[in-house]
Amino acid sequence: MTPRIVLFGATGYTGRLLAERLAGQGERPLLAGRSPERLAALSVALDGLEWRVADVERAASVQSLVGPGDVLVSTVGPFMKWGEPAVRAVIAAGATYLDSTGEPAFIRRVFEAHGPQAARAGATLLPAMGYDFVPGALAGALVLRDAGPAAVRVDVGYYVLGAGAGALSRGTRASLAGAALGPGFAFRDGRLRAARPAERVRAFDGRAAVSVGGAEHFGLPAAHPGLREVNVYLGWFGPLARPVQVLTRLGTAAGRVPGVTALLRAGGERLAGLGALPEPGTTSAARSWVAAAAYDRAGAQLAELRLAGPDPYDLTAGLLAWAARRALLERLAARGAVGPLTAFGLDALEQGCAEAGLERTAE
Repeated sequence: MTPRIVLFGATGYTGRLLAERLAGQGERPLLAGRSPERLAALSVALDGLEWRVADVERAASVQSLVGPGDVLVSTVGPFMKWGEPAVRAVIAAGATYLDSTGEPAFIRRVFEAHGPQAARAGATLLPAMGYDFVPGALAGALVLRDAGPAAVRVDVGYYVLGAGAGALSRGTRASLAGAALGPGFAFRDGRLRAARPAERVRAFDGRAAVSVGGAEHFGLPAAHPGLREVNVYLGWFGPLARPVQVLTRLGTAAGRVPGVTALLRAGGERLAGLGALPEPGTTSAARSWVAAAAYDRAGAQLAELRLAGPDPYDLTAGLLAWAARRALLERLAARGAVGPLTAFGLDALEQGCAEAGLERTAE
């Protein structure tokens, strides 16, 4: 069978945006998800795309979606809860995997637990290929290029301008709840080490942000072996950055009591489902804004830059569509779990981000 793009989670918020984007670019992805009624309706809306029912609780149904050479894109989150079956299916098929996760713990699991097996199977795993954390990979690589060989540290900050919590999908809310309570990490002193979520607070252009684990902790050192430190910050909380830091410290302490973390995570997922949800295409007032700065061994800043683009969901759809189409066309040479710089190279990644609407800005 001719290799194809498989979109798992096609009827979810991000999945539908991606399906519409791919169809608009002339692709005919296979739509997959749990609900036959919603899949059929989406298929009709997109000129009769093929669809198939698949459920993470029935692993065989997910495995049947993927064949050699296929590119499977998963938007099924929270990924720590539902993400593993799609990864395993891709490894078994020797195919290519992309996802929209922003969950640090899942990213680490893909790289460390699944990456070696994928390399042996001839599969390629590209987690976090959306708003988080592709812009940071691009911004980090560009600012390191600007800074030159003396750079040993890079800081990246993610922001959404012009949007409130009401612009977050249910999946994003659940992922944030899990990330705040899960174990964190950072690349420091030339190695990956444990680091509590929101352990650090810093500001870019006066905008406060808290430290988080990210795909950049894996992808940037692989592409720039001279790096000694990578810091990734999330600036969604504005003046609440310090209170968030305190809350994560308390959550970490409470999590040492057996069973408490599971209860807190379940409560967070339940709260994530409350309140009105945005409709696809209705968050266009929001803008993605990403900052990066490079430093030498003495801590002196060598270079900085800013990237700006469309709202995170639209940007995620654009990035995933570009990556899926390119991976299908080129049959990526990189094997195992890799970052976008290793998979595509800096020049191609910069072009792909521009196609998705993310470019350098002076603001």
